[in-house]
Amino acid sequence: MRSLLRPLSMAVAFCAASSLSNADTLADIYELALKNDAQLKGAEASYLANIETEEQAFSALLPQISASGSYQDDDFDSSGFNQNALAVIDSNYQADTTTYNVSLQQNIFDLSAWFSFKSGKERTKQAQAQFSFDQQDVIVRVAEAYFDVLRQLDNLEASKAEERATKRQLEQTQQRFDVGLIAITDVHEARAVSDSTVVRRLTDEANLGTSYESLTVLTGQEHQNLWLLNKDFPVVDPDPMSRDEWVQFALKNNYALKAALYAAESARQNATAKKMGHAPTITGAFNYRDQNRNGELSITDTTIQIPQDQDSDGTSVVFTLDVPLYSGGRISSMRRQAYQQYNGALQNKIETQRVVIRNARASHLTVSNDVQRVSARQQAIISTSSALDATEAGYEVGTRNIVDVLQAQRSLYLSIRDYANSRYDYVLNMLRLKRAAGTLTPQDVYDISKWLVEPGAPTANQYQDYLNP
Repeated sequence: MRSLLRPLSMAVAFCAASSLSNADTLADIYELALKNDAQLKGAEASYLANIETEEQAFSALLPQISASGSYQDDDFDSSGFNQNALAVIDSNYQADTTTYNVSLQQNIFDLSAWFSFKSGKERTKQAQAQFSFDQQDVIVRVAEAYFDVLRQLDNLEASKAEERATKRQLEQTQQRFDVGLIAITDVHEARAVSDSTVVRRLTDEANLGTSYESLTVLTGQEHQNLWLLNKDFPVVDPDPMSRDEWVQFALKNNYALKAALYAAESARQNATAKKMGHAPTITGAFNYRDQNRNGELSITDTTIQIPQDQDSDGTSVVFTLDVPLYSGGRISSMRRQAYQQYNGALQNKIETQRVVIRNARASHLTVSNDVQRVSARQQAIISTSSALDATEAGYEVGTRNIVDVLQAQRSLYLSIRDYANSRYDYVLNMLRLKRAAGTLTPQDVYDISKWLVEPGAPTANQYQDYLNP
């Protein structure tokens, strides 16, 4: 799990040297998210807080040393009748007392403290595993937000192209009606479809603005100039192809599962510690005391002054055996509580393991299907484009009506949207598969960024000819 902490640190260091004026690529957005994502910062704070549990538990096994000091100033006046002298005698007592104490206490035999320490060690491992999972999660969240923007950009571009095409079709239909070649119903059909494409384009513009805001949540900055996915981005089957191998990867490396395993073990050790609350403890203590007193007793109307000076110091060694016999049921209650907490953590581990297996299998199946979907939808663009050409030609000679043409146009632009979405789905599902297997690292972000190109580049859009008919 520490292997993931190192790439994260490298990414943060690289981010510090990067320009923050324009964050256009996936890597740029990721680096900014490492510095600004509140969810990741909160996860880091939880990690740092949870690892302190081990230190606190270990402190109970170490010597406890304390020192104290005090200063006392005494000034007493007294008065009494002396029967022998048949007179009232007054006296005054004054003294300054300084005391120093140093004590050392060490648990010699305390099973409860020992098992609490072992529980703390497992808690540290749990915190490390959970933070590693949180680091992987931010990669997926950044990719989801980034490619959602690209998805909405493609959808908007397709909507604009469809709007242009239907508007041109409406103009042509109106011209045909004006010269008496077609009925007014064709014009109404074309206008209805044209109006619906305007609504779709407005909806896509709103969705694009919303997707940009999702990036702002991650980075705290606005982004308007993202790079696009290269049309030659390879869509290949997951390696290895065996689904069972990915499941084995997940059972061995998934950080959420590791966190659940360590949590269950920590709860087990804590339950043992609470059980040992009934066991006897042996404690050793060493104390050193130094006291200095300077004072005198004076008797009024006489010259008698009695010194009251005193110096003392000494040490003591104490061994204490403590056997808890009855504490009102508190120890037994804490033991039962800890056992049920362990039982809950154990059931959570079982549930997490089942979910991890399911996610690994489902993600592998989804990615494998994505590969075929991308290929099929790419072919669908070619097919629907050819169908549109044929339908338009049939409309020209009167064998097809305007509804057929409009439907063929809609099928083409739907195929374009589906193809774009399938490519982004493949990228995201591959990242999710790696997260499920526990193999996702920041390097995956940089590998994807190598396939991003600036907007307007020839390799940015392989269906641009269909978007500008």
